[in-house]
Amino acid sequence: MRRRRRSRLTLGLVLALCVPASAAFTGPQAAGAATTLPNGFSEQIVLSGLNHPTKLVFSPDGRVFVAEKGGTIQVYDSLSDPTPTLFADLSSRVHDNEDKGLLGLALPPNFPSNPSVYVTYTATTPIGGGLDIGDTCPTPGTGCIVSGRLSKLTASGNTWTGTEQVLINDWCQQFETHSMGDVRFGPDGALYVSGGEGASPVFTDWGQQGNPVNPCGDPPGGAGAALSPPNSEGGALRSQDVRTLSDPTGLSGTIIRVDPVTGAAKTDNPLYNATTDPNARRIVAYGLRNPFRWAFKPGTSEIWIGDVGWRTWEEINRLPNPLATPVTNFGWPCMEGNSQQPGYRDANLSLCTTLYNTNIATGPVYTYGHHQQVNDNDGCPTGGSSPTGVAFYPTSGGSYPAQYQGALFWGDYARRCIYAMLPTNGTPDPSKIQTFAPGAAGPVDLEIGPGGDLYYVDIDGGTVRRINYSAGNQPPAAVIGANQTSGAPPLAVQFNSAGTSDPNAGDVLTYQWDFTNDGTYDATGPTASYTYTTAGNYTAKLRVTDAGGLSDTKTLQILVGSSAPVPVIDTPAAGFTWATNDTVSFTGHATDAQDGTIPAANLHWQLILQHCAAPDNCHQHYISEVDGASGTFIGPDHEYPSYVELRLTATDSSGLSTTVSRRLDPKTVTMTFNSVPSGLGITVGSVSGVTPFTSTVIQKSTQTVSAPTPQTLNGTQYTFGSWSQGGAATQVITAPTTAATYTATYAATGGGTCSDSFGYVCSTATRAFVNADTTVLALTGDDAVQQITLPFPVKLYGQTYSTAWVDTNGLVSMVNPNGFKWDNTTLPNPALANAAVYAFHDDLVMDSSASVRTTTIGTAPNRQFVVEWRNGYIYGGTSRRITFEAILSENGDVITNYASLDSDIEKGNAATVGIENADGSVGLAYSVNTPKLQSGRAVIFTAPGGTTPPPPPPPSTGTVSGTVTVAGGGAVAGATVTLTAGVTTTTNASGGYSFADVAFGSYTVNATANGQSTSAAVTVDGAETVNLTLPAPPPPAGNYGITTVAAPFVPADATVLTLTGDDNIQQVTLPAPVTLYGVTYSTAWIDTNGKVSFVNPGGAYVEHSALPSTAAPNATVYAFWDDLVVDGSASVRTALVNGSVVIEWRNPYIYGNGVHNRVTFSVAFAADGTISFNYSGLDNDVEKGNGATVGVENAAGTVAAQYLYNQPLLVSGTSVRFTP
Repeated sequence: MRRRRRSRLTLGLVLALCVPASAAFTGPQAAGAATTLPNGFSEQIVLSGLNHPTKLVFSPDGRVFVAEKGGTIQVYDSLSDPTPTLFADLSSRVHDNEDKGLLGLALPPNFPSNPSVYVTYTATTPIGGGLDIGDTCPTPGTGCIVSGRLSKLTASGNTWTGTEQVLINDWCQQFETHSMGDVRFGPDGALYVSGGEGASPVFTDWGQQGNPVNPCGDPPGGAGAALSPPNSEGGALRSQDVRTLSDPTGLSGTIIRVDPVTGAAKTDNPLYNATTDPNARRIVAYGLRNPFRWAFKPGTSEIWIGDVGWRTWEEINRLPNPLATPVTNFGWPCMEGNSQQPGYRDANLSLCTTLYNTNIATGPVYTYGHHQQVNDNDGCPTGGSSPTGVAFYPTSGGSYPAQYQGALFWGDYARRCIYAMLPTNGTPDPSKIQTFAPGAAGPVDLEIGPGGDLYYVDIDGGTVRRINYSAGNQPPAAVIGANQTSGAPPLAVQFNSAGTSDPNAGDVLTYQWDFTNDGTYDATGPTASYTYTTAGNYTAKLRVTDAGGLSDTKTLQILVGSSAPVPVIDTPAAGFTWATNDTVSFTGHATDAQDGTIPAANLHWQLILQHCAAPDNCHQHYISEVDGASGTFIGPDHEYPSYVELRLTATDSSGLSTTVSRRLDPKTVTMTFNSVPSGLGITVGSVSGVTPFTSTVIQKSTQTVSAPTPQTLNGTQYTFGSWSQGGAATQVITAPTTAATYTATYAATGGGTCSDSFGYVCSTATRAFVNADTTVLALTGDDAVQQITLPFPVKLYGQTYSTAWVDTNGLVSMVNPNGFKWDNTTLPNPALANAAVYAFHDDLVMDSSASVRTTTIGTAPNRQFVVEWRNGYIYGGTSRRITFEAILSENGDVITNYASLDSDIEKGNAATVGIENADGSVGLAYSVNTPKLQSGRAVIFTAPGGTTPPPPPPPSTGTVSGTVTVAGGGAVAGATVTLTAGVTTTTNASGGYSFADVAFGSYTVNATANGQSTSAAVTVDGAETVNLTLPAPPPPAGNYGITTVAAPFVPADATVLTLTGDDNIQQVTLPAPVTLYGVTYSTAWIDTNGKVSFVNPGGAYVEHSALPSTAAPNATVYAFWDDLVVDGSASVRTALVNGSVVIEWRNPYIYGNGVHNRVTFSVAFAADGTISFNYSGLDNDVEKGNGATVGVENAAGTVAAQYLYNQPLLVSGTSVRFTP
C-alpha cells in the first residue's frame, strides 16, 4: 500500500484522511491566509454579500448573473453595481442540502435577443414527481431520492417572467453529493450539461442501500429489487449505464448535448442512430463521478473536465470530440485516476470486469493524489481535494502575459488553490503546471470576464473575485478590522489594518482613517482608535495609498447604543458524541442587553459536517439549516475522521448577530480485518490492505468489504470460503459499537508447490546477476511508465507479445496498463497491470542515482531480454536502495534476480514478486509482502513444457569491500558507500561494506556520513579491499554535544495521553519546565510521529527531513521522526521520573508494512538541560532508523544537532544524549 505523501512545508496535518472530494458547500468560514499571486497580479472583491454563490455568468450586454445555492439568481447591471436585483427565486423547488442545490447557470450567446436563461439544479422530488422533501433528508443513512433538472427561464429585463420550462428531469440522486454540474453553450450552438452519479461518497455503492430497496429503480429488476454483485447496475455504476442499452438509460455521471429549445438529443450525436432511447441519444461522454465544472478549449469543440474523485485521485479529463464514436468512457467507478478503483474492482461487478477486459476506458490528462502536492512546496494544503472550477484563458487578446494564452486554469475548493496548466503547442501541458493562486477563497467557479481577467466565485465568503494583471504599479488591498463593532456609548474602538497588502514588493503604504464617513480623515497610521460618544449607526472608513498614488478603501459598520446578543447552545452539552443514524436533539436560547430574551424566530441553526486535514484546512459539507429554539438531526453516515459542527446565530432587533458553535465528535470503533491464512488482500471501502490491519470508523456507519478470490500467497493459490460473520465475499456491514474482528477464511486450491493452473512452476537458484548496459531508458522519477519495442517476440501465459510497458515501480506489462501502478497487490488480480512480470512491485523512485536499463543475451531460440532497475530507492527513504532485474525468454520462462539486498524491506516485505496472465485470472506469486528475496538468488518461473535456458557464462567479476572509519575515532555505522558504477550500500554496525559481482575495471569508491565524505580509486581484478577514513566532523551545531551510552530504557507510566491514530497531535502541560536552546517551556505539542514541539507546529508533520530546516516544525525534539501509527496496541505516555520529564511512545507501528514494524522509544528532559533518547525492541533496519530523523532543533529552524537521518544507527538499550 502506498504511503500518502505530505510535504513538511504544507499546512500541518492533524488528522490523516481521505476526503470523498466533492464540492462541499457551507457557510462562512474564518478568513484564511491571503491569496498569493505571481508578480504583477492582484485580487479584488468585485461583488459581495451573496448567499452561497455557485455560478457566475457575464451577459453580452454587460450585466452579471450570479446563481446562489439555495435557489435564487441575482443580476447586477454591471460589475460596478453594488446592489443586485433578484432575477428568480426557485428555492421552493431546489433541494438545498449538503452538496446539492442550484449549481449551473447559462445564457445563450445572443442574450438578451434570445431572453432564455438556463439552470441546472437538484429538485426536491424524484424523477417525474412524487414526495417533496424540501431541503431535508430524514434518512441520510439509506439516502433520500431526489432528481436533477435542466430548466429554461425567460428574462424580461432584470426579472424572470412566465413559468419554468423543465427540459429534462432525470439524474436520480440518492445520497448527499455528486449532484448537478455545469450547463454551457458549445461553439456549435448546442447546449451541454453535466451531472454526477448521485451515489454514496462513503461506501462502495452498487445500489444496495435504500428503503424501499433500490429506490432509483436501477437494473436488474427495477425498484424494489435487491441488487447484488455481479450483475448490479445501480449506485455509482449508473455512470456506466449507457453500456447496457437493453434497459432504459439514465444520465447520471455523463455529459449530454441537447437542443436548447427542446432538450432533446441533437441529431448528429454519436448514439442518435444507434438507439431509440432518448437519454442514450443525448450522451456524449460518460464514466464520470462528479463532472462539476468544465470548459471548452478556445477555437475547438474539445471539453476539458474537472471530475471530482473519491478518496485517492482527482482528474482533469479531455473530451477531444463530443461527436466521436464510440462515446468516450472515462471509467468511473471502475477506474479512479489511472488505476482500477479497489472497492469496485474487488466487489466482482460485471460492468467493471468487462471494462477491465476490454480496456476501453480513457484515462485523465492529469491526475493528482489527495495527499500529494501538485507542485512541491506550493503552499496548498493536501488531504481534501476537489477540482471545482475550470476556465481557459483566451489564445489572443487579454491582459495576462503571453505565457498564459491558451492556459487551462482550474480551482480546487478543498485545497483553496487555483492552478494554471500552461500550454505547449497550443494545448495545456501537464508538465507545465503553475500554482497560480494558493490561498484562494473557496473557488467553485472560474470564468474569464471583461478585459480578459480571471474571475472566481467564493461560495464561503459570498463574494465574486477578480484577478487582474498590470506590469506596472498595482493598487494595495486594504483590510479594516476592529476590536469591537457595537456597544453602549462611550464606545472606544481600536481599529487595525491587519492583512492589508500590496502586490508590489517593497511598496510604502500610507493609511488614512475617517471614523464617521464625513469626508474628513481623522487619523493616520496602520492602527488608530476612536471613541463614539453618541448612539447611532456609523461607517468607519480606511483608505490605503501606495507610493504611486493608487489606493483602496474599505469600510466597517459601527453600531453605538446597542450590544450584540449572546446566544447559548444548551444541548447537546460539550463532549457529547454521536453515532451514524442516531437522532440528536439540540436546544438553545439567546439574550440581549437591550431586547432581553431573543425570540425563537430570531435563532438560526446551521449543521455542518467538518472533514479536516489540518486545523486550517477543513473540507466542509453543509447539511441543513433551521430556525427556532430547538431541532434534531440524524448522525451522518460518513468516513472518519470527521465531526459535526452545530452553529447557532442570534439576531437582535437592531440587526446585530452573534454566532456560537459546538463541536460534536462521533463515537468511533476499531474494526480489525484478518484472513486465514494471514497476508492475503482484503478491500474495505475504497482501500485494499494486506491482513491483518485495522480501520477506525464511526459507530454504525456503512462499510463495504470484499474478499478477492482467488489469490496467491507464497506460491499457493487460495479461494475464498467464508467470512466469520457469514455472508458473501463482497458485502455491506454496519460498523459495530464495540471493537470487532472480521476474518475471511480461504482454502488452498493450488497445492503446496509454487505453481498455478496454467502450469507455470516457480523455483529459486543461485545465478549471476546480468548487468543490462546496452540501453538506458528515458524512464526516471516517481511513477513513470515507458512503452518499448521488444527485440524478439516474448511469450507469457501462451501469448506472444512484441511490445511492453516498463514501470519505475518494478514491473513489466505486455498490455497497456493505462499508467503507473505503485500499489502492489496479491496475485492474480483482474486490476491492471496484467500480462505482467512483477520483478519487485513496490513504490520505487528512479532518481539521478538510479536508472532503468535493457539488454539482450543469448541466441535464438534461447534469447533473453533483460530489464534492470539499477539502484532505485523504495519510497520513504533514499537509503533503501535496490537493484534487480526481469529476464524474459523466448520460450515463456521468466527469471527475476537481485543484488545488494540488505534489509527486510529490500528483501520484499512490502513488494510483490510474480507473474500474471492477460486478464488477471491466473497468476503466480513467489512472494507478497514477505522478505524472501536474496542477493544473487534468482526466482525462476518455468513455463509448462519449458526448460530454462542455461545461465550466461559468469562475467569476469570481483569484489570490493572494506571498512569506513572516522579520523581520530572508530568505525562508522550507517555510512553511505557508492561505487561509480552507480551501486550504493550502507555500512554495517562495524563500519563494514562490500560489493559483489563487480566487473573487472577501474572505479571510485566514495563514503559519506554526517556531512563528511572521502573517496579512493580502485582497480578490480579480483577481491579488492578499500578502507576509507572520513574527516572528523565539525563540533555539533547548537552547542549540543552528542554521545551514546549504554543505559536502561526509561518508561513513562504516570499518564496515558488521549493521543492515538495516524498523524495526530495533542497539546499538553508538562509536569515540569523543559529547556531547549536556552528557552524554557511549560507546554508542548506531542504528535504520533515521534516528536515534541515547544511552539505550535500546526500539525503532525509526517514527511521527515534532515536538520536544520526553517520549515515547520521548529523548537522540536525528534526522538524518532517517522510515519508512525498509535493503534489499539500502542500508546503515548508522560511521567516525571527522578526529576526528568519523560515522554514515551510505546509500541506504535511504522506505516508501510502493516503493523509488523513496531518501535518503543522515549525522550527524557533532565533538569540540567540534558536530553536523552532511549530505545527498546529494535529488530530491523527500519526500526533502527533508516527511514527516520533523530535530533534536536531551535525555534528558528536555523540550528540543530542531528544524530541520524535515514541511517539504521539506533540500538536497543543505548541512549543517544544531547548535552548543552
